[in-house]
Amino acid sequence: MPRIVSGTAKGTTIKVPKSARPTPDMVREAIFSRLEHRGYLDNTDVLDVYAGSGAFGLEAASRGARTVTAVDANREAVSTIKANAKKTGLDVLVVNQKAEAFLGTIGRSYDLIFLDPPYDMAEEALANAIAKAAPLLVHDGLLLVERDKHSPEPTWPSSLVKDDEKTWGDTVIWSALGAEYARSLDS
Repeated sequence: MPRIVSGTAKGTTIKVPKSARPTPDMVREAIFSRLEHRGYLDNTDVLDVYAGSGAFGLEAASRGARTVTAVDANREAVSTIKANAKKTGLDVLVVNQKAEAFLGTIGRSYDLIFLDPPYDMAEEALANAIAKAAPLLVHDGLLLVERDKHSPEPTWPSSLVKDDEKTWGDTVIWSALGAEYARSLDS
């Protein structure tokens, strides 16, 4: 069973709905070590889209995120995320809505957005979700996309620039920054 790797809920095991494919603990640990090193966790607003078990968002909350919103359209996943949040004692806003609809209507910004869609999601649908998520990033925010390592790199809208790509086992994580912020780092 997956567990929260670090922070206030360290070691707490969490349930996974049948419909989900959770990010392995080892991969989450590597991602979060990098995020902490870059200052993307403490006192930040995090959006976990296609949340499944909520492991990513719960890990962020356990490690000091200010707010965490977990979005999933599957009712079993939503129930599981709520149960996992209760078990860990972490405050997570859980939204039962299709990701694309949520991303198209939300009126706030996030420091960190994690998109972990089903691996069989069409590339065009993923590009659409990324395009809808991009405007929700704060100026120096970071967007992460998890896919199967055999998947092609996502299509980034012009408002985002690929920042990094890391592969762990069968999982690849791409990160992107706002294009304007990325340009400011280069100068």
